[in-house]
Amino acid sequence: MKTTQQFLTIRDIQEYLNISQSAAYDLTHRKDFPVCRVGGSVRIPSEAFYSWVEMKTSISPQLRSYMAAVM
Repeated sequence: MKTTQQFLTIRDIQEYLNISQSAAYDLTHRKDFPVCRVGGSVRIPSEAFYSWVEMKTSISPQLRSYMAAVM
């Protein structure tokens, strides 16, 4: 789903992570989750979100080596 959008919506987060709307909103209340609140709207900076996902993704050293070799 990586796009050139600067900000993602709750729906974008839901679809990307395949989670419920309430789970997506729960993420926005975590201290380590990138979020921008404008009035009553919640927007997530896309680059920060994808970095957050990378940071939270556990990949074994063996798989990481394999992925680096084939890419």
